[in-house]
Amino acid sequence: MSLGNTLAGFMGGAPCTGVLVRTGVNVSSGATNKMSQLINACVVLMITLVFMPAFVYIPLPCIAAILIVAATRLVPFKVIKQLWNYDISELVILFIVSIICVGVDGAIGLMVGGVISILRTAIKTSKAHAIQARTSDDGEVLILQFEGQCSYVNAL
Repeated sequence: MSLGNTLAGFMGGAPCTGVLVRTGVNVSSGATNKMSQLINACVVLMITLVFMPAFVYIPLPCIAAILIVAATRLVPFKVIKQLWNYDISELVILFIVSIICVGVDGAIGLMVGGVISILRTAIKTSKAHAIQARTSDDGEVLILQFEGQCSYVNAL
């Protein structure tokens, strides 16, 4: 990950923190520059070097509670409300991905969600229906109007 972050910096990209909670804190704090990741890394390094001997005395349930609160703040409640109002199937995909991420593995959950979304999009865009067929005024050209997407997949 450190090699990837270094390369991202050289290529002009924003390096990831490797921890979604820290990235979420940066985003929710209004960070708009790559410098926020550097500041984050410096603070984590300072905490690791200076305060780590004291952290070993913090009970694990306290650390778990902090992580649960931080993870709960990452839940996109506004997005869930919008999906409930406009697209229930996307909301179902969100819940499936969330359950797999928590219960199995985050990477597997994201891959499953990606595959489901790609298949859903493929099914939605694979159907095109001719809703109006007529000939032109001179009777030589057939004019078709389609509803849906017409591509090489469903042109026949």
